[in-house]
Amino acid sequence: MENNAKPKPVEDVQAAKATTAEKLDAFKTEAGQHLDAAATQLDEMKDKLVAQAQEFGKDIDIDGLKAKATEHFDAAKASTAENFANLQAQAETVFAAASAKADQLSDVAEDKFDEMKAEATVQFAAAQVKLDELKAEATVQLDIAKEKAKGIWHQLFGE
Repeated sequence: MENNAKPKPVEDVQAAKATTAEKLDAFKTEAGQHLDAAATQLDEMKDKLVAQAQEFGKDIDIDGLKAKATEHFDAAKASTAENFANLQAQAETVFAAASAKADQLSDVAEDKFDEMKAEATVQFAAAQVKLDELKAEATVQLDIAKEKAKGIWHQLFGE
């Protein structure tokens, strides 16, 4: 593995952060669309109410009703916009916390990877030393076996 290659957990954390950011943007867009749709519906309802009031009688204070309806609908729109802003702020706070946690987990994963890599290097070096010791011992044992074989050969064939 190359020294500059990121471990798989770090890549997963970065991918999760990117996905979360995309979902937050999608949430903002969708919420804005819902807010616009709600405002449009409120305006349509206001217009319908005014039209119905005009239809039911000339004695009704149309301008007063219209002003009250406008006041109520404007308050409803403002409340909806405020709720949307609060939800958006909460979503951004949650995203920031999740992003910070993802960065923290990424750092922990990198540190753990570095520790494991260092431990593997130590273990490899120890294994290499042991292998060298075994090779040396095998060479000694092979030399001893050769000498014994030569001794047996000389005893059997006398050369």
